[in-house]
Amino acid sequence: MQPPAPHPPPDEDVMTLAAYSRVQQVLYAAVGHDDAWTDALREMCQVFDASFSMLVAAGQGQRDQSFYAAWNHSDEAARAYSDYWWQHDIWLDRGMQGGHFKQGHITLGSTLVPSPVFRISRFYREYLAPLSAEYLLVCVVSDGSIPGLAPPSHLSFFRRPDQQDFHAGDIARLQLILPHVVRAFDLHWTVRRLQQQVNMLHRFLDALDFGVLMLDPAAQVVYANHGARAMVTAPALSHWRGALPKRVAANDPLGKLVHACMRGQGGGVVLGNAEPQLLALALPLEGTSPPAQPGGCMLLLARHAQAPSAVSDFVMRVFGLSPAEARVLPPLLRGSSPVEIAAELGVKISTVRSQLSSIFAKTGATRQQDLLRLLGNVPRIQLNTNENGPEGPLG
Repeated sequence: MQPPAPHPPPDEDVMTLAAYSRVQQVLYAAVGHDDAWTDALREMCQVFDASFSMLVAAGQGQRDQSFYAAWNHSDEAARAYSDYWWQHDIWLDRGMQGGHFKQGHITLGSTLVPSPVFRISRFYREYLAPLSAEYLLVCVVSDGSIPGLAPPSHLSFFRRPDQQDFHAGDIARLQLILPHVVRAFDLHWTVRRLQQQVNMLHRFLDALDFGVLMLDPAAQVVYANHGARAMVTAPALSHWRGALPKRVAANDPLGKLVHACMRGQGGGVVLGNAEPQLLALALPLEGTSPPAQPGGCMLLLARHAQAPSAVSDFVMRVFGLSPAEARVLPPLLRGSSPVEIAAELGVKISTVRSQLSSIFAKTGATRQQDLLRLLGNVPRIQLNTNENGPEGPLG
């Protein structure tokens, strides 16, 4: 999305440069922070000498389903509007009927509905009059025509009956700052959508029965799922790391694996002293700007006794194994012989040998003992960036 078109410094008769700068600051500071939009509305209310303000986004008016912000407007009144009165808002109804709901459109309430007609409406008598509000300045922040950006939304400023109605000067001020309102609110919804996607991904990763860690190119841990946090703090596994590391050193078996992964060489290692305890698989994450730059590492951890069942599905997907070949993978990773695998699966030894040959060919291994060591042939996971945002490794 392109930034708003540049505007000349505001005419001091319309808006001071200091006020213009403050509005911009609070708008862009609110991006990604729902609660901060109250501050943005307060700053704009000072510009328009408004008694209160509402920013309403579509979603059947439900505040728990869509973003809704207000300043100097009680929670009770805001809830009443979002739950009920938005359906009886005569200004909103006339604006929709008149085709005014187009992004960037600015109008006055007295233009939509003549004041004498408005004052006898139920919306005014039962909702606005008790709030001491009579005059409206409203703009359409988004008409919802661009997928992925802000939903249909409008920004309203109100004045009390003892104040003057909004006028042409107020419209000129709103025309000046509206491009920034639109830009900031679109960015806000983009960030909220990405945050929701990340939260959903985290919930998915926390549900896995093996550990997943994401490390940046400096080998610093930027994310660890629930399984990884539990494993690295378990006393039985503390021989290699007593707690979740902030940065993986390069002088131990796991560190060597991770740092090799940073250089684009994925791989696997079994950690333990007398007996194998932990299986670690490292997959390179490669960035695309500039090409071939290290992009970090995805580290998978599984208790060795559970490793075959924990990671076999993941390895199957990475290497493109067939379901029949995937059945061979768990006993293969346990070190079973072809005869033992055939007996366990109830198939002919020739079938197992054929499937083993296919698995070795797809993984790049030449013999059963090399499978973990040669997991360095794991394809790099591309982290692509486009105008809609990054696409994660599991996206």
